[in-house]
Formats: sequence, structure tokens, C-alpha cells
Amino acid sequence: MPGRDAGDLRRIKWYVDYVLDLIGIELDENGDLVAQVRDRLEETVEEARRGEVVIPEESIYIGRGREVSFDAEDVLRFLKEAQPGQLEVFRRELLRELRRRRKLSEEIGRIERAVREYAKSLGVYVPFSILEYDRFRLWGDRYHFIFKAEIGAHKYLDEFEGTFDELIEFFKRTVRKESREIYNLVNKARSERSSWTGKVDGLSKLLSELESHVIETAILTVTGPKLARPSTWRDLDDGVVMAMDMGLEKAGDWEAIKWDMTRIGPSEIVYGANPYLWPEFYRWFVESARLSNVLSIILRSFRREIDDLTGLPVKELRGYVVNMSEGKIVYRQLTARELFEAHTTDPATGERIEPEPAVIYCGPGNDRIYSVRGA
Repeated sequence: MPGRDAGDLRRIKWYVDYVLDLIGIELDENGDLVAQVRDRLEETVEEARRGEVVIPEESIYIGRGREVSFDAEDVLRFLKEAQPGQLEVFRRELLRELRRRRKLSEEIGRIERAVREYAKSLGVYVPFSILEYDRFRLWGDRYHFIFKAEIGAHKYLDEFEGTFDELIEFFKRTVRKESREIYNLVNKARSERSSWTGKVDGLSKLLSELESHVIETAILTVTGPKLARPSTWRDLDDGVVMAMDMGLEKAGDWEAIKWDMTRIGPSEIVYGANPYLWPEFYRWFVESARLSNVLSIILRSFRREIDDLTGLPVKELRGYVVNMSEGKIVYRQLTARELFEAHTTDPATGERIEPEPAVIYCGPGNDRIYSVRGA
């Protein structure tokens, strides 16, 4: 029946979009795409049952208030029970959408490279990344673009009509406009750093140690029994902060907050994904050290090499124990063996767990334990 066939095709397209949103576009076109999706979904559903991930439900409104809802288990059931003809349609639509998204991903890369190169020419670091991106052809080389982007200190959810090159010029103009505020925030961060390192003995030495291991980007995870909250969080409940994945984690009586570290010059690092947090970090860190007395720090710095086995960027891990006593900050770096033992032991059971792939566990000096293929 034509009506039923159209309904099946529409639902299959919904399933394809949902699956690619959930598992991404890292699929092998030369292999069995349906089997790959099924295996990935089974893993994801099992992780959700263990409480390790939260799987969203998809809801679609199709007119007259009618709503169709489904989740990963519904798609998995379809893949196991569908007729061969339905699976062939799923495979065809999956391949078509997969290639379309890969092309969009390539365009995102081209845009980001061009705009970031332009931002460098302004002489001030301006964060720029495209979070969501799609386009629809109008005529000739003109498109209707829909995007969500982080530019400077703001997020943009916008639309634009024109050519691909005109879109890049639009982003460049926006970066130039944002650069004024970013310039002020960088200067404010410098001032705050100077103020706090002047007031707190040992802070400058600790920051210099951490920053000496950052090539371009890193993630700093600070853990303690009681951490301060950035001022931008002060009106938000902790549950909201965690649900929005803003960097806060809790485990028993311990709290952890993650900070992005970005090198913006040969000798300058900013802390925080949001530029408004850059001046905030130093006050936050000192206040957290005073509240907790003892802090645990994990520095995860990203190298330029790619691990052959996983295809992931190689990361260097370093651990520190930080004490604050009588207003002075002192620290001790963990040895590579101490760090390795801590990260390969289940804290609840004491049993050994697999080391994280594509990682070099680093201690002072040249102390290293490798979890990288070929090392």
C-alpha cells in the first residue's frame, strides 16, 4: 500500500537521523552498516542500563497534535525484527545521510580553519567553533545556512542566505566584532592572575608547572571535599549544572570541576571554555584551596600525535596533590607509577581495570608509563 510504504520510509528516516545523532558518523562504508549500527546501539543501551550514559528519547510532531516518540531500544528492536526489504531501505537511507553529514563536517572544518586563521591576524585569540551546521540549496551556488556557533564570548543560533564564501566572510565580521570584548577579557584575566599570584605564595609556581605541559589545549580536573563555584554558576542549582554538562561532578563526599586550558600565546594560557570565566579562575582556585585545604589535580594535556590503534589524540596525564597551609600553596607531583595505579584500580572493589588507551602517564622529569600503541 502506497500510504503504508510512505509511512515506513518516513519512520526509517527518523531512525537514521536519530542513530547518527547518537553514535556519530564514524562508520565504515565498506563494512555492513546495519550490523555496525546494531552493535553500537547494543553497547549504548547496555551502558544506559548500567547508568553510565543517558539516552535521549526522540519526539516528532507530525500534525494535528500527533506525536511519535521512540528511543534507542525501539530502533534496536526494528533492526533485529525488520524484514529484509526494510533493512535494505534503512541501509540505503543511512548511507545517503552518512555521506551528507560527512560533507557537512568537511565544510565545517574548512570554515573553522579559514576563520581561525583570520582571527590570528587580528592579534587576539578569539574562540570560534561550529556546534551545529546544515544547509539547503536555493539556486546556483546560493544556500540557506542554519548554524549554531560559539564565537568569542557568545553563542549564535542563526540563519544566513548566500554562498559558502559569503558565509565565511559573515563569520569573519562577527569574529572582528567579538574581538573587542575578548581583548578586554584577556587583559582582565592578566590583571587577576597578577593580583592573585602576588597575594598567594606558591600559586605562580604551581601555575607555571601546569602550563609548561600544555602544547595547545588541556583539561584541568580539580577535586576536593568542597569547591567554590564560578560566579556564572551562582544562580544555578548543582543538579542543573551537572545536567547541562558544565564541568561539575560529584562522587560521595568529593566534588570535581573541569576547566579547559587553552594556549593563546607563547607564554599565556586562559582557563575556562567560556571567556567570561578566564578572569574568574584564579579567585576560584584560591577559594577552593582554602575551602578544601587539600586538592587533587589531574592535568590531561593533548599532544599533536594520533594513536595508531584508536585514532585518538595522544594525551599526557599528570597528577598533583595541592595543599594550602597558612596562606601558602605547596604541591607534590605523583610519580607515573602512582598515577597509573590510581587510574587502573577500581576504587570500589580494588580490582584492576584496563588502562586508558592513547595515554602517557607522566611523573616528574622523564618518568613515563605508556598506554600507546608501539610505545
